[in-house]
Amino acid sequence: MGAIVLCYHSINYGQRIDPETFEENLFVLKKHGYCPVKLYDVYNYVIGKSKLPKKAVAITFDDGYADNLIYAYPLLKKYEFFATIFVIVNKITSNIRRMDFDGLKSLNMANSVNDFLEKSHYLSFEELEYLQNSQLIDIQSHSFNHRACFCSNKVFKFNDSKLGEWLFEYTHDKRLGIPAYERKWDCACECISDDLKLRNCMHEFVSNHNGIMFFKEKNAQKILYKQYKKYLKKHSLNLSIEPRYERIKRLETEVFESRRILEEKLNKNVDFFCYPFGTYDDVSKEYVKRAYKAAFTLKIGQNMPNDDLFELKRVEVRGGNWLEKKLKIYKSPLLSKIYANIYRKI
Repeated sequence: MGAIVLCYHSINYGQRIDPETFEENLFVLKKHGYCPVKLYDVYNYVIGKSKLPKKAVAITFDDGYADNLIYAYPLLKKYEFFATIFVIVNKITSNIRRMDFDGLKSLNMANSVNDFLEKSHYLSFEELEYLQNSQLIDIQSHSFNHRACFCSNKVFKFNDSKLGEWLFEYTHDKRLGIPAYERKWDCACECISDDLKLRNCMHEFVSNHNGIMFFKEKNAQKILYKQYKKYLKKHSLNLSIEPRYERIKRLETEVFESRRILEEKLNKNVDFFCYPFGTYDDVSKEYVKRAYKAAFTLKIGQNMPNDDLFELKRVEVRGGNWLEKKLKIYKSPLLSKIYANIYRKI
């Protein structure tokens, strides 16, 4: 049996995984005999340098949310699990040091979590240093900015205010109804600039149909798609692709600079990279190879000896009792491989 690497993001109420669900996940792993390992153990296993215990599992968190300290860290201590936090360097704050939930409870401040998170939803360098020194948590790179961009001319949705901050970061446009095209990490492709006239047209349509209330309709996205098709019958789509050198400049910052800053601030080796949005291509992969020992994706399955070190697999955990059900598949290398080939995405 190979190594399973689990992927989490925020651990908080109102998110996909709340603290109770996360604790249940850790309990389930213990109940089924899974043995916690570090990413360095997984790496050494893949290169053939060492063996792993049966049912080896590594836990990772993406982005570097402050609730990983407040809620996840005390649970990891309780159940004796290691974890790696892949941080977005440009989101890291300074001069903030918050307590975990156990500490807040001891001071009768358990209801103050949201007040602490208001300071920043992301971890600070002081908090990262504290977690790194705990011996339970390792800090690695999830890029410098973690930005997405449009990678094709295929529209997958129109902005209903629920698409997340990535759309605004790329378009600098929060208007309802504007089209969102297929996306990738902005270092995994040459980015596409979209059609501003189409944006205006789609936003105007939503504005004339009750604005945000328009999205209360069940078929709102289908209606907008039909409107988009009508636009294309009268107008050609005016898209442009950036020159290659623009992406190369970003790669140098996202891959090399993120590593340099983390190593300097935390006084540690940063050897692993996690691809933003799980996306990459040959160009971005080659740059990551120049700076790191391995990189992690969102491809599902187990990691086995001689696997590609820069396409290591992770399983993104869902809510409820999802993990306990899926462990029946992932405990078998053959079943997990078949499952991955059939579904590609969970």
